[in-house]
Amino acid sequence: MNRASRFPTALAVLLGGVAAAFAWMAMRPTVWADNFRLTTLPDARTAPDFQLTDFNGRPRSLLDYRGRVVVMFFGFTRCPNACPTELFTLAQVMKRLGPASDHVQVLFITLDPERDTPKLLRGYVTAFDRRFVGLTGTMEQIDSAANSYHVMHVKELIGDDYTIGHSTASYVLDAQGRQRLKVPLDATVDDFAHDLAQLTRGLE
Repeated sequence: MNRASRFPTALAVLLGGVAAAFAWMAMRPTVWADNFRLTTLPDARTAPDFQLTDFNGRPRSLLDYRGRVVVMFFGFTRCPNACPTELFTLAQVMKRLGPASDHVQVLFITLDPERDTPKLLRGYVTAFDRRFVGLTGTMEQIDSAANSYHVMHVKELIGDDYTIGHSTASYVLDAQGRQRLKVPLDATVDDFAHDLAQLTRGLE
């Protein structure tokens, strides 16, 4: 076969490869191609589920929030700094997202079920944003949920009282329930909102 006769065959193979590449790009989820600003979890594995109770007394698991981007933060209502700081940041993020915030669910999981009653939890989290949900449970249930996300927490005695030292990262799951981001306490509203906007893209 001479060079001229080989050219159409080579061109067909090349065009076929280009078409296949474009088809693959069209089929993959949009978010994989986006540039996140915060710390990504590269394998995007399915997030560990939990069995907890919301501040209205309803049993809750992560499956209840499938179809929405979930932001989880573990803390307690008497936390002096980290918890109110993060919830305030998340309230600002929700405002920045505008209509896209309808596809985001913030969950505040108490590490202090002994003192954080459902009524107290409801008043605390909804003061930042009425859409935020507080979750509680038995200490065993909470320990299990915290350990599955490698959240460190320890009760520290202060005279006749106590406080709780704990990890301060937030955890972001996509609408399919996969772990996507681990967000440090000092993340900016701009960066947080940018990445949540990426994950809510295409949701209805």
